[in-house]
This record gives sequence, C-alpha cells and structure tokens, in this order.
Amino acid sequence: MANDYDATVKDLVWAGAPALLGMLAGAPVRCFLSAEFSSVRRRRPDMVARLMNGSIFHLELQAGPDARLDWRMLEYYGPISELNDGAPVTQLVLHLGERGRDKPASIAHPNLNFAYHVRYIGDLDSRPLLDSPAPEDAVLAILCGNDDIRMRVRNILARIVRLDRRARDDAAAKLLILAQLRRAVPVVKEELRSMAVQINVDEHPYLREIAAMGEAKGKAGSLLRQIERRLGQVPPEMLDRVRGGSAEELDRWMDAVCDASTLDAAELESILSPSQH
Repeated sequence: MANDYDATVKDLVWAGAPALLGMLAGAPVRCFLSAEFSSVRRRRPDMVARLMNGSIFHLELQAGPDARLDWRMLEYYGPISELNDGAPVTQLVLHLGERGRDKPASIAHPNLNFAYHVRYIGDLDSRPLLDSPAPEDAVLAILCGNDDIRMRVRNILARIVRLDRRARDDAAAKLLILAQLRRAVPVVKEELRSMAVQINVDEHPYLREIAAMGEAKGKAGSLLRQIERRLGQVPPEMLDRVRGGSAEELDRWMDAVCDASTLDAAELESILSPSQH
C-alpha cells in the first residue's frame, strides 16, 4: 500500500498544498518545474519547484524504508541542477509514516560529500495546514502532529464539507486513504457518518481495495474461529494461508469447512490447498 500513500500525497501536493510546501521549503512556490529526466533510471522525482526566492526545491515522499535512498537522491541532484542552469538544489525527503531509526542523510566518500534534508510529517504542526485556504492542506493535516486525532479529523471534515460534491468526495476519499497511516480510519468513518457525508466507494479504486481488504480480514477471522471450534486450534502452517486468502477463496474455504462432516489436519490441508476448487 505504500505506493497508494505516495500517490495520494503526491496528488495533494501537486494540486497546491501551499501551507505544507511553505513549511517544508521555507518560501512559497512560484511554479512547478519539469521532473522528466531521461538519465534517471526508471525514476521520476516526486516534485521539483522554483520558489519565490528563486531557489530550486526538490521534495521526495517516502512511505517506507529504502536502502538506496541516499544514492537515489544523488541520482536526482545532477539532472535537476543541470536542467536549471547548474543552480544549487535544496533536497528534502518527507517521511509519511512513523519515525524509524534515524541515520545520516548523506554520502561521505573520499572524493564525494553529499547531503540532503529529512523531515517526518508527523513532527509538523497541523494548525497551519488547517488554517490554509487550500483543501489539499487540510487533508494532509491528518498526517501531522500528536494532538487529539478525533478533533483534528473533525476540523478537517469541517473544511472539506463546504466543497462541491465532486471535490468533497475526492477529498474525503483521500483522507480515508491517508488515515490508514495513522490508524485513524475508524475515527474518520465515524465522523463522516455523523456529518452525513456519503462517499461512493466504487468511484475510488484505492477505496475499493481498502474495502476488499477489510472484507477479507473479516472473513478470515470468521474462518479461523470455525476451524478452532472444529479442531481446537489452527495449525500454525495454516494461519498465514488463511490470512492471505482472497474474499472469494475464504468464502469457498468457509463453505467446505462447514460442510465437512469431520475435520482433521489432513482434511483442512486438502480444503486449503491451492488446487482445491
């Protein structure tokens, strides 16, 4: 799901998010710049912009660990600077998830010294984003701060509920996607219901995936309870298979377990076999 988080934040940042970019870059964005570099292997920088003070700013979003992050940032630096007449580039990696083990954001070789900046979005104050006129900033506020998450969700929804239906639904869908990173999906859903905000899940592919994952998780739990009732315990080698099953597989396995007159480990192995149809 990391790519989903990256893509959602990238969409919000490219749509505007002036408060967040001002906090990160230290100056307002004048314009976004081309991020297509043929010399960068199968990669595209997340955002490159010229700031109002004339400097070049490169923002890279990171939802999970990347052992090559230092070298990837170096790979970006040269093409970005070259395309902008050799101007120096301020590079920042914004971590979207929880704080991990900090390590130097640099490369130190005898003939090379390279460094970039790192920040965690959870360390940022959500208030400037909630005060921003841009709804994109408001949605991104779900990832900031350590204040009362329910109150922050209410403040975010109060901002986006005033949008027209299409923009409101899109903002609410992106809010639900990002809420996964803060384990706040139940809170967002509860507050959406209390505000009578309806979202058409079928219009949002990421939300369809989230809904499908939730459905499969619930069915896996029901199947495991049935197996425990029949066998006393679930064989360890079967746990991962059940938890990794699709909703369709879980339906089929549940029917087979319920229909089996007797159930032992061998019969369960047969039921959960990939070849079983």
